[in-house]
Amino acid sequence: MSTLGFYLTNVFLALLWMLLWGVFDIYYLVAGFVLGYLLLGLISRTIEGPGYGTKGWKLLSFAIYFVRTLIKANIQVAHEIVTPGYGMTPRVIRYDVQGLTPGQITSLANTITLTPGTLSVDVGDDHRFLYVHCMYAADRDTAVRELDELRDRLMKEVFG
Repeated sequence: MSTLGFYLTNVFLALLWMLLWGVFDIYYLVAGFVLGYLLLGLISRTIEGPGYGTKGWKLLSFAIYFVRTLIKANIQVAHEIVTPGYGMTPRVIRYDVQGLTPGQITSLANTITLTPGTLSVDVGDDHRFLYVHCMYAADRDTAVRELDELRDRLMKEVFG
């Protein structure tokens, strides 16, 4: 069964849950959807391998990783603001994005730009490189490793 088929079955199970209880409100709909999601996730694993619910867990995993990254970057920028002096080590990095589709490059660029202290500046005309401005990049290799981790998790957990 396709993902759409599982999704429609999940909606049907949620509506059936509300009908069985005789209560028609958002709480019972959500409860029915969650129970249907768990049930279909278990059933799909036995039938097809990777379960219906796998994508949701991967997206949740990426969201937790990204929120943790946002908090860390916000603390770093806030520290820079409230302390005297100049602790930034700005750098523009030419980051290799070969092999990514235009949609994946756009998602990566937007994710980078959402993180305080980094900004996607441009994509090369040949779509091979993404130019990223980093406020704190004293060591280029460390900055590239952090971008690699972000890209790898985005590709695996969102697009994988």
